[in-house]
Amino acid sequence: MSSRVVTVILNYNHNKRFALLPRAQEAAAETILREARNKFRVKTLSTVFLPGGATLAPSESLPELVSQLWVGKGEPYSGPPGVARGSQASDAAELRLVSGKSYIDEKAIKQLKLVGQLPGVTFTVGLPDLHPGSRFPIGCAIAAEGIYPALIGSDVGCGIALYELSARPKSSLNPSKIASALRGLDDPWTGSVSAWLSNYGITRVSEFDAASLGTVGAGNHFAELCTVERIVDDAAAAQLHVLAGGLYLLVHTGSRGLGASILAAETTNESNPYIPPESAHLSEYLVEHDYAVRWAIANRDLVAHRVKQCIMPSEDDALAQLDLRKIIDVTHNSVTNHTLTVGGTTRELWVHRKGAAPADQGIAPCPGSRGHFSWLLQPVGDGQYNAHSLAHGAGRRYGRNAMHTGAKINKGNLTQTDLGSVVICEDTDLLIEEQPDAYKDVGCVVEDMEEHGVCKGIVVLRPLVSYKVRRER
Repeated sequence: MSSRVVTVILNYNHNKRFALLPRAQEAAAETILREARNKFRVKTLSTVFLPGGATLAPSESLPELVSQLWVGKGEPYSGPPGVARGSQASDAAELRLVSGKSYIDEKAIKQLKLVGQLPGVTFTVGLPDLHPGSRFPIGCAIAAEGIYPALIGSDVGCGIALYELSARPKSSLNPSKIASALRGLDDPWTGSVSAWLSNYGITRVSEFDAASLGTVGAGNHFAELCTVERIVDDAAAAQLHVLAGGLYLLVHTGSRGLGASILAAETTNESNPYIPPESAHLSEYLVEHDYAVRWAIANRDLVAHRVKQCIMPSEDDALAQLDLRKIIDVTHNSVTNHTLTVGGTTRELWVHRKGAAPADQGIAPCPGSRGHFSWLLQPVGDGQYNAHSLAHGAGRRYGRNAMHTGAKINKGNLTQTDLGSVVICEDTDLLIEEQPDAYKDVGCVVEDMEEHGVCKGIVVLRPLVSYKVRRER
C-alpha cells in the first residue's frame, strides 16, 4: 500500500482542505467523497476532480502520483490547470525495452507502462536489469517534459564509483586477511566533515552529516575490493589505467537519507508531484537535487578513503583530500536534461534515471551480485533509443521477501562465494536478501545491451571482499 499523503481541497473554497489518510487514498471516488463529507460537513459533495479538472469515476481508483484532489457539489472545476501530455492524450508514451536473454518480471513492465501514462512523459526505457519497485520500477529511464521527483526515487544521488587501491600489490591478496582489516566503517568518521564536504562545494553541515558521511548504508549498497579477471578491450582498459594484477575498489552508496528528505518535501501535503518545465520551482528543486548528488559523491569518496585506511593505513586519517585515484563515478538515481529526438522532432527533455547509469559520461560500471563478476562498459551509439542510459547492475530476479521463503532459501555459507570471495554482512536478513541467487545473470544483462548496440563490455572484475555491514558495538 502506498504511503503518500493526498490533500483533499474543497473546490469552491480552497482554504478548506485536509490530508487523506493512506488507508483511504487507494480507494475509489465514493470512499474519498465519504471522507470529504465528514471532514467538510457538506453532505451534498458529489464530484472528485483530479488536477486539471478530469473527474474520478465512482469505481475508479486514485491514479499514481496524484497528491491533490478537489471535491465539489457539481459546480465547475476551479483548481489549477492540468498538464498537457508529451504525446496525444489518449496514448501512452512509447515503451522501449532493451532486453532479450535477461528475465524481466511482468509486474515491472506493467509499472513502466503506468509511468508512460503520466502527463508530460514522452517515452520510457526498460533496461535489462528492470525489476519491480514498491510503486515504480527500478532499472529504467523516463524522458519527460518536466520533472517527477518520485520517479528518481528516495535515494537521490545514489551511484557507483571505481577506485584504484594499488596498481601492483606487493604481495598476494588474501580475501580473509583483507576482510579482517575492514572495521569501524559503520561508525561516524572522526575527521573534519565540514572540510571534506567543502571540497565538493557543500557548505551545509549538520548532525546528519557527522553521523552519516562516509558510511555504506543498507539495502544493496556495498564496498567491494576486486581484481581484474579479464580485459576485453586492451586499448580502452589502458586509457583507464586499469591493469591486470591491480587492486580496485567499487563503492555503491547514495545520499544516506538526504535524498529521501528531499523527495518527502516534494510529495507530501500540498506539493505537486509533477514540476512542469515552465515552473519557477523547477530550478529550486534542482538546487536540492544537485546538492544530494554532490553529497553522495562525497560520501562514496570518503567510504573509499576509509577502506584504504583500513588496509593501507597512513599517518593522517583526517585528510581533506581524497588520497587514492578515482577512475569512474556515475550517478544512477538522478534527473538530467538531454536533447532527444521523439517522433522526428528534436526536443529538450528531462531524463529520470531510476537505477540507470548515464551513457554520456564515459565508462560506466555494471556490478553483478556479490558472488558474480562486475563489468566496465563503454557506451556506444547515439544514445537516442536508450535515452543515454545503461543498466546500473544485474537487477533483482527475486524480491527480498521471496528470499526468505520456499525453495529460494539458501542454507549454505553466504559469507563465502563460489568465486572464493568473502562477504562481510552481519545483518542476517540482509545477508539472505542480497545473496547472489536474488539477482539476474549480469553476463546476460551485458549481452542484451551489446546486442541492442548501446554499449560494449571492456573489463571484467572479480570480487575479493564485499563489505556491507558489521554489528560492532
